[in-house]
Amino acid sequence: MQQKSELPEGWAECQIKDIVVINYGKGLKKSDRVEGQFDVFGSNGIVGKHNQSLTNGPTVIIGRKGSVGEINLSSEPCWPIDTTYYIDNFYGINRIFLYYLLKTLNLANYDTSTAIPGINRNDIYSQLVPLPPLSEQHRIVSAIEALFARLDATNEKLDRVQEILKKFRESVLAAACDGRLTEEWRKENLHCNEYFAIDEDQFNLVKQWRIPTVWSWSTLEDSCSHVVDCPHSTPKWTDIGVYCVRTSELKCGHIDFSNAKYVSEATYLERIKRLKPQEGDILYSREGTVGIASLVPSNVKICLGQRLMLFRTKNNLIPSFFVKVLNSPYIYDSVKKSTMGSTAPRFNVADIKKFPTPLPPLPEQQEIVRRVDALFAFADSIETKVAAAREKTEKLRQSILAKAFSGQLVETQAEIVRREGRDYETAEVLIERIKEERKQ
Repeated sequence: MQQKSELPEGWAECQIKDIVVINYGKGLKKSDRVEGQFDVFGSNGIVGKHNQSLTNGPTVIIGRKGSVGEINLSSEPCWPIDTTYYIDNFYGINRIFLYYLLKTLNLANYDTSTAIPGINRNDIYSQLVPLPPLSEQHRIVSAIEALFARLDATNEKLDRVQEILKKFRESVLAAACDGRLTEEWRKENLHCNEYFAIDEDQFNLVKQWRIPTVWSWSTLEDSCSHVVDCPHSTPKWTDIGVYCVRTSELKCGHIDFSNAKYVSEATYLERIKRLKPQEGDILYSREGTVGIASLVPSNVKICLGQRLMLFRTKNNLIPSFFVKVLNSPYIYDSVKKSTMGSTAPRFNVADIKKFPTPLPPLPEQQEIVRRVDALFAFADSIETKVAAAREKTEKLRQSILAKAFSGQLVETQAEIVRREGRDYETAEVLIERIKEERKQ
């Protein structure tokens, strides 16, 4: 925050307690809510609806417990619950200006709780903030929202790129698993360009899946030397030890160890009794986040958590090809459709063993893997650029706010009235007016 001497002409430094009253939210259990027109706010935003409001008009909501310091704005009366503070009387202060001002204070840094995160109201009240004249507040808000609208439009375009990349990867996997990706390669190397359809009587999970005639159909069970379900027990976690992979660590084709948990050596040995995972094995989620297949990497010691299966392929099926089959729309979409509507999605082991498995000749499997990996690497490079662009928009957002609250975003009221030769209400006068109004 700027020193008082650095404030623009006509601005003033004050504490939050000088300009607004911060109220405690009021508890409202989900079971006590009656569906209505008023938003119910928790510390991190809207959590429901109710037929009554607690506030009298537009409201700024501050996270008190849980999502400490999270700032939300309601343009209508609402019901902030007891994990929040709220402000609904702005005493002439532009409420949107106050909303943005509070967002710059990083109130989460004032968390004073040891168990559930929480912030003391006095810590908010004591914050020193720069306050411009009221007319300047209005112009600052207009400038912020115009610039933020441009950043939002940019982020919407970036979101569309993400969706395009998602569909691109799905299309690549589908083409990889029905022969279209290697159609020209097959003409040159296998002299084949004919297709035949899946046997719908044998494979009722997936319909209309056609493959080249030089490929063959199998089942997951017949294509694997081992199909192993996980131990049906919750492991005891340790701070260090051996990775125990959960469904949340499975990504399309790989395992993300960034938030992995550990078990002791004894627990590890207990959990690998059925089969010790090794490089090239495939882990598959059959409950919860169902239908994700990931390869076990090299030089990593792991065991299975709950809701997972392990597949080890036979010599006629390359693991890096098979993991693409399992993640392809042919299998993944069918699995998701079969578990749709379930509160706890799960797929039975017996049904998984019957998954249809296309078997191209080994040289073609290798070519498919090479092409998919190259196309996915291309998509990953675009995704990296999208992430960098998104990070840049967030930095620009913070830069805009910094300029707004240092008097650099719009022409100051002092400059305008000096040019026009008239008087204006300074921030100091505004603060005194607020104090008088609050006494009444």
